[in-house]
Amino acid sequence: MITPKLLLLTLSLILGCISASSSSSIPTASIQGRLRLPDPAASLNSTRITLNDGSFTTYTQPNGDFIFHRVPPGVHLLDVQSREHHFSQVKIQLLEDAMDSPKCIEYVYPGAPKQAMPHPLELTAHASYEYYEKRQGFNDGGHGSGTKRNDAEADGIPARSVKDVD
Repeated sequence: MITPKLLLLTLSLILGCISASSSSSIPTASIQGRLRLPDPAASLNSTRITLNDGSFTTYTQPNGDFIFHRVPPGVHLLDVQSREHHFSQVKIQLLEDAMDSPKCIEYVYPGAPKQAMPHPLELTAHASYEYYEKRQGFNDGGHGSGTKRNDAEADGIPARSVKDVD
């Protein structure tokens, strides 16, 4: 007679063997590349890079290199999540029969023409984000109090004192 414990043990062994054999048969690939800045002297902080909205995540090395390991076949969208620079998105297609040669298409910005790019990827920042604006001087159209301001005040830098000379 088969006991419930023996039946459970047998089923778990069979399921374990099936899952082990099926997981080892799925091919995977590595996606690698490098981020670059327009100014070679500028430093690149550790930058987060994702595939498919965070399904895979990695960070750049100090020289800008990055790599994703064990990426399965399919279409993947690579995003560079930088607070300081704008990089293109890249759509990567990995085919099961050609895992060593992914097809990569660069999207500079929505509506821009798509362009093929080689693997390993090399992405150069298109722009730097500016979070601060220069303070603008107030212009009342000549109807104000008649006080004069120097250029430093107009740029948002407080002046020490301004004296009119007749």
